[in-house]
Amino acid sequence: MMLRSALLSLTLAAASIAAQPALSAPDCTCRGNGQNIPEGQTVCLKTASGNKLARCERVLNNTSWKMLGEECPVARLPRQSAWPAAINS
Repeated sequence: MMLRSALLSLTLAAASIAAQPALSAPDCTCRGNGQNIPEGQTVCLKTASGNKLARCERVLNNTSWKMLGEECPVARLPRQSAWPAAINS
C-alpha cells in the first residue's frame, strides 16, 4: 500500500511539472552579423544570396529570423555634374 501511495505521489508530481509551459526570457535576441539583435528589430542580414531584410521573431519559444522578401534599403547621393560650377568673381 505504501508503494502504491509513493508511486501515485511521484506520478502527480511528474504530471504537474510536465503541465507547466516553458517560459522564455523576456529579453530574447537573435544573433546576426556578429551582434545580438533584440526581438522585433529589423536588420539587413548578410546571406549567401546577398543582403536581405529580416526581422527577429519568436517561433515555438525560440528566436528566429523571418526573411521579409525585400532587399536592404540603400541610401544614394544625387549624381553631381563632372564639371565644377563656374565661380563668380
